[in-house]
Amino acid sequence: MPDINKPMSIPGLNLRPPIEGKVRLSTDMQQTLALLAAYGINKRIVLRGSELGVLNVTSARIKNIVHYTRSGVTEEIQGDNVTCSEVIVIGHPDNTGKIWVRTDAVATVDNAVPLDAKDRVGFSVNNLSELQLFVAVDNETAIVMYA
Repeated sequence: MPDINKPMSIPGLNLRPPIEGKVRLSTDMQQTLALLAAYGINKRIVLRGSELGVLNVTSARIKNIVHYTRSGVTEEIQGDNVTCSEVIVIGHPDNTGKIWVRTDAVATVDNAVPLDAKDRVGFSVNNLSELQLFVAVDNETAIVMYA
């Protein structure tokens, strides 16, 4: 039976008492944990499934929907500091100009995806602050859904 020398917490399992020190795992427990846990952001994450056993890995549930509207001279907009895994940006239906969208760098007309009214694009991110918008026309809005 292998030992785990450096235990990591698994918050989704609510283990009592918490794992400390060396932990001995049987072969069947190793296989079960391998099937039920993933590793991300320096921690184990319990994978979830439906009551019928369907693994929920395709898309996360939407946490919130926010509107970012250009007001005044500032054309560049950055997302808020919110942990998330996916964003979908939609051009507001009333927009008359374009919105340029990208991640990890300031969006410009030369390096981002252009969105007209009702157009949409999605990205995988770790934080909403990675989202960058360039809004060409004053009072135009980007609708942002994040999960």
